[in-house]
Amino acid sequence: MNKFIRSIIAFSLKNRAFTFFWVGILVIAGFISFKNMPIEAFPDVTNTQIIIVTEWNGRSAEEIERFVTTPIEIAMNSVQKKTSVRSITMFGLSVIKIIFDDDVEDFFARQQVNNQLRNVSLPESVEPDVQPPYGPTGEVFRYTLKSKNRDTRELLTIQNWVIDRQLRSIPGVADLVAFGGQEKVYEISIDPNRLAQFDVTPLEVYEAVAKSNLNVGGDVIEKNGQAYVVRGIGLLQSPEDIENIIIDDANGNPVLVKNLAEVIESSMPRVGQVGLNDNDDVVEGIVVMRKGENPKEVLERVKAKIEELNTRVLPSDVKMETFYDRDNLMTYTTNTVMHNLFEGIVFVTVIVFLFMADWRTTLIVSIIIPLSLLFAFLCLRMKGMSANLLSLGAVDFGIIIDGAVVMVEGLFVSLDHMARHKGMANFNKLAKAGMIKKTGAELGKAIFFSKLIIITALLPIFAFQKVEGKMFSPLAYTLGFALIGALIFTLTLVPVLSHLLLNKNVKETYNPFVNIWNRMVEKGFLWTFRNKKISLITALILLAVTLFSSKFLGTEFLPQLNEGALWVEAKLPMSSSLNETVKTVATLRKELQSFEEVNGVLSQTGRSNDGTDPSGFYYVQMQVNLKPKEEWKRKISLDELVEEMDEKLRNYQGIVYNYSQPIIDNVAESVAGINASNAIKIYGDDLDDLDEIAGRVIEQIKDVPGIKDVGILRNLGQPEISVVLDRERMAAYGVTIADAQAVLEMAFGGKTVTQKYEGEKKFDVRIRYDKDYRKDERDIANLKVPTIHGAKIALKEICSIETISGPAFIYRDNTKRFIGVKFSVRERDLGSTIEEAQKKVSDNINLPVGYSVGWTGEFENQVRATKRLGEVVPISIIGIFVLLFIMFGNVKDSLLVLANVPFALIGGILALHMTGINFGISAGVGFIALFGICIQNGVILISEFHKNIKTKLSLNESIIEGVKVRTRPVVMTALMASIGLIPAATSTGIGSESQKPLAVVIIGGLITATVLTLLVFPIIFWVFNKTKHEQIR
Repeated sequence: MNKFIRSIIAFSLKNRAFTFFWVGILVIAGFISFKNMPIEAFPDVTNTQIIIVTEWNGRSAEEIERFVTTPIEIAMNSVQKKTSVRSITMFGLSVIKIIFDDDVEDFFARQQVNNQLRNVSLPESVEPDVQPPYGPTGEVFRYTLKSKNRDTRELLTIQNWVIDRQLRSIPGVADLVAFGGQEKVYEISIDPNRLAQFDVTPLEVYEAVAKSNLNVGGDVIEKNGQAYVVRGIGLLQSPEDIENIIIDDANGNPVLVKNLAEVIESSMPRVGQVGLNDNDDVVEGIVVMRKGENPKEVLERVKAKIEELNTRVLPSDVKMETFYDRDNLMTYTTNTVMHNLFEGIVFVTVIVFLFMADWRTTLIVSIIIPLSLLFAFLCLRMKGMSANLLSLGAVDFGIIIDGAVVMVEGLFVSLDHMARHKGMANFNKLAKAGMIKKTGAELGKAIFFSKLIIITALLPIFAFQKVEGKMFSPLAYTLGFALIGALIFTLTLVPVLSHLLLNKNVKETYNPFVNIWNRMVEKGFLWTFRNKKISLITALILLAVTLFSSKFLGTEFLPQLNEGALWVEAKLPMSSSLNETVKTVATLRKELQSFEEVNGVLSQTGRSNDGTDPSGFYYVQMQVNLKPKEEWKRKISLDELVEEMDEKLRNYQGIVYNYSQPIIDNVAESVAGINASNAIKIYGDDLDDLDEIAGRVIEQIKDVPGIKDVGILRNLGQPEISVVLDRERMAAYGVTIADAQAVLEMAFGGKTVTQKYEGEKKFDVRIRYDKDYRKDERDIANLKVPTIHGAKIALKEICSIETISGPAFIYRDNTKRFIGVKFSVRERDLGSTIEEAQKKVSDNINLPVGYSVGWTGEFENQVRATKRLGEVVPISIIGIFVLLFIMFGNVKDSLLVLANVPFALIGGILALHMTGINFGISAGVGFIALFGICIQNGVILISEFHKNIKTKLSLNESIIEGVKVRTRPVVMTALMASIGLIPAATSTGIGSESQKPLAVVIIGGLITATVLTLLVFPIIFWVFNKTKHEQIR
């Protein structure tokens, strides 16, 4: 190893021009990579998933489950590498999600799903729609359409036929979802009395209109040497054309559509409605980005296209107005992280200058910081990864450049010795390359292994799976690549720069700052070394107490990222109609707008027009945009603002609320499979039984401290009017099932007959009874149905009409029905809250045979991540031990270095206690980085002790001298690593939440680790290397 490192240093010194050349190329490539790298506020943490949306208008949830959802789910069972198949079925809509294993390509997944869909037998005219590839963080832009003169029907027409096409053509846009507005159709509004008068059924009207809207081709006529194409033009051109369609003949006179019905420009039955501030009815567009795209670039293109649409394409009175722009969040968060990074660099540089007191050494070390970062960006770009807040926020320069510090400090000390020995005048004339090569090779081995050990310590993070893997692997890769970059530059560029800059007048001046530290450490160490027994016992007691106290640390999965906006969900009684909900929502919006911190409120009632967001009329989502924190006049936290809002909204009875943030809400829903950050899934077949068990579960968990926003994701509660046909009576009257059902469907739900073209646009032509004749059960009973003999009879003669409460939603997971009990955890840690809730549920609830309970959401991820850590951390420790063994060549020293690790735990755990931060994955990553530094310090000290023993010093002298010599690099490394993270630990800007736990752990851990490494670790070394008869005092 020495030979290898010596040859690298020798090559770099010999070919200085080449060294500068390749470093320059790396800098340029790294800078280009950084400029083009997507920086996300929140990484997309979901695996590849394929969503199949199937609409079947007017059908109940149970009917769609039986004829659509179940056949598709059964077909998907044979899809390979999937982890689960989830579905939500509701009135008129089925949404199925197939979720795949880690690292499954979207193309592979999509191909399988499309192949299986071809084999599914579905009802006539039902077409499943496979959604484009996007993740839960894909909603990057929301806008509304504004016009003084046009209603929402005209605006939605512009949205669907002009804006939709333009925005979908933008590279990187996966989907464009329209929400709200009225979809334009032409309605043939039938009067049943006139039907009876002319003895015509709705089916006859349907057939006549269907045949009256077509063009034909009549081949070619040759005339005067020219070929004329013959076309028969029969497409409907206007509402008058529809009115003049012939239905039947009455005593020689044609019966036209206008004799039986009115033809009006109408709207499809609404599935949702959007309100913005004081306006109850607006058209909203949501731009959804493709998975893996660069949000910054996509948003630039979207905004350029919107500018073009507003100025050149749309009518002058129609404007697209931005409501939500992910760029704002990304700008805030990137500014926070970059600000912390910049401050970290400045602090680290200042520390190096204070310790080294020489501008040349400071410059050499400082150059390594940006170079290693640029190297990391280049590697990330080559691996196709994006940077995010977590990964950038975790970059600690102290850890990255400590190798460079050790190298520069070692070279400086060696050259200083040489200058003293030879005299400065002679020293300035001498060649230094040999000295730099020799010292660099000695130090290089320790640096090489130290960096390798820190990267090995990161192994558990690389091993994470699913959500936590996607969340934290960019962090491990960023830190790993930066460490590799720093190592490469330390062994190549640092010796070259040292040879150039430290060529003359190298003299270690009197440094009061270093002397203060040296005196403090020397005094402390001499005392502990004299009182070995007390020191060791004290350290062990402190360690034991701290480890015991860790039981009282709260646990969480991820820290909450402040997005600068709130996502408030309100659930009204399930039977609420759209109009009733819209009235209530207008009041809720006003209440939320009354808070001075609020910038605007957008509400979404029901579901989007394309069915991608399955929810009923009772369900409301409100995005509450907040002003930037610095503009808040009141000094309150986000949690306090949410509490105040909740207090105000609770005055409206019968509504269940849930508070989250836009991105987190989507991510949580995607991970848990239902709309909740945490949930209990109760599996079983009978929906009534499931509802009853869910009620009992809520009774058990609602009073557990920390559990908030408890509610049931109810299946039942949709009022239904069931028309049950009596087959015996139908046979007696001669009525077919098909005719009876077709009349019922056409009269009440309306049925699309054909389409009317207007230029490139096309609109459905639908047949439906006039609204005065489809109000209640009596109107259903009086519907006229044709018999096979040509007579007409009332529907009530062949059926019974019942009013029942049926399922509004049917949730399924891996082909099993379930009901969800949702809850959030606030004001208490996640781990202990769930533990208490689980105990209460398992002790007090007995489930019938065939029923089971599962816990899902953040908690499930935390359990999986903790289990994975338990498996991989031992492997990582074994890997570190093997590296230490290779380095030292004996087991004793390798184990001694590992004994240094627990010292880091003490400070890290105490820091979490003092700041009240929960232990989560972010803090765990901090501990892993800490262990790497501790081992590095142990390696530096043991190497020094052995070096001294080889020079024939006694054991005690070797240890005392070793501690003196190594105080500066150990303290300097610790100060750099901790002070470099102080900006992240104290930052309060948007985006700082993810960095805080990690920074706090490293700062706290380094304080105790450094103190105990210098004062107690040498005693442990002495104990294991003393002669047998020496006593520990």
